[in-house]
Amino acid sequence: MRLHHKLAYRTIVALLLAAISLAPALAFGAPSTDTTGSGSGTTAPAPDPTPTPAPKTSPKAAPDTATGSSSDTGSAIPAPLTPEQKKFREELAKRQARLDALQTQLDALDAELEIASERYNAANEQLAQTKKKLEVTQKDLENAQAAYQEQLALLEARIRIMYQGSTLDALDVLLDSENLADFVRRVTFLNLVSEKDANLAETLGNQRDSIQQSLLDLKDAKLQAEQLEFQLKARRIEIQLRIQERQQMLASAQADLLQLLGQQSTQRQAEQAALLKQILAGAAGVGVVVQPGSPVETALAYHGIPYVWGGADPSGFDCSGLVMYVFAQHGVVLPHYSGSQFLLGLPVAPQNLQPNDVVFFGNPVHHVGIYMGNDYFIEAPHTGSYVRVARLSSRSDFAGARRYPWLPRVGPIWGVGSPAPNPGSLLPN
Repeated sequence: MRLHHKLAYRTIVALLLAAISLAPALAFGAPSTDTTGSGSGTTAPAPDPTPTPAPKTSPKAAPDTATGSSSDTGSAIPAPLTPEQKKFREELAKRQARLDALQTQLDALDAELEIASERYNAANEQLAQTKKKLEVTQKDLENAQAAYQEQLALLEARIRIMYQGSTLDALDVLLDSENLADFVRRVTFLNLVSEKDANLAETLGNQRDSIQQSLLDLKDAKLQAEQLEFQLKARRIEIQLRIQERQQMLASAQADLLQLLGQQSTQRQAEQAALLKQILAGAAGVGVVVQPGSPVETALAYHGIPYVWGGADPSGFDCSGLVMYVFAQHGVVLPHYSGSQFLLGLPVAPQNLQPNDVVFFGNPVHHVGIYMGNDYFIEAPHTGSYVRVARLSSRSDFAGARRYPWLPRVGPIWGVGSPAPNPGSLLPN
């Protein structure tokens, strides 16, 4: 027994000594697998020159809110998030979703306001044209009534002369006939004279009745236009009240989102200022060349002027008001309505767009701007914004373009160091 115990003891001791002798080699003699090249002082083994096929991967999934990504920790092994980090990410995602929903709602309201604004402008144009037609028709009616009364008085005088006051004159005409044939001719002549006068009076009467009916129709049209204008004003008030209500809601319940929107607005304004500076300086990177005396140059002078519903002067513009005011300085008289502006000028295909062409958006058309070149155009976009430069490719509702026969501007830009006339005074009578 003792012999067996001694042999077992010696065996254990030998194994322990062998393990101790091998420990340094196991700890320090093994090749390094560090790929960072830092800390150990050793280098990573050279990569295999033979490329290996990349594994097929599924589409990139959204980050797991329970673990951190390799970009967060610098390690390929996901690190678990703390409860605080997880809560922060969830709150950030919720706030971004609320911000996106808010922006979508505001964009929808802006679109409604834009459409309503152009419908309001259309009603004003229709009302102005109706009033002009009404004035012309009233003058025509007065002239027709005067002519009718004059001809009717002449006819009545002739009738009295022929059949009442001077019957002998007519008999003298008949009795002076030389023979029967001459007598028949004279009777026929007298009948033709009276019939001609009667027909003339009847024609004038019909004309008067027709003009009176036209006057009634125009009055009806005026009433309809005024009713439409009233409806659009009511719609405008309704939408503005909705915007105020939403702004109050945001101010009371979503101050964090208002702060984000304010930051975005400040950033966009800074980007606009930098872009405008590059355009005016002729920077090659922008690719826009502003021709002196062109509509683009004129429009850029109004950059930064606030959007105003129905505005058509430097105190505030809407989209069609800006285009009308700019092109009035270049010899082109346009209505204050994008739908009517779209019907004028020469159609231009998108691939043939040139600076100073006018671009339209929406179906039906409810927005308009002036093309500058290289995908840029200048516009007065919507309530709460200002005259700015935008990308044509940023709009998905491009409707077409028109080219007007504009002339180089003569004199200073209206409203910029000079009196600002009203383009409406340039409209034909």
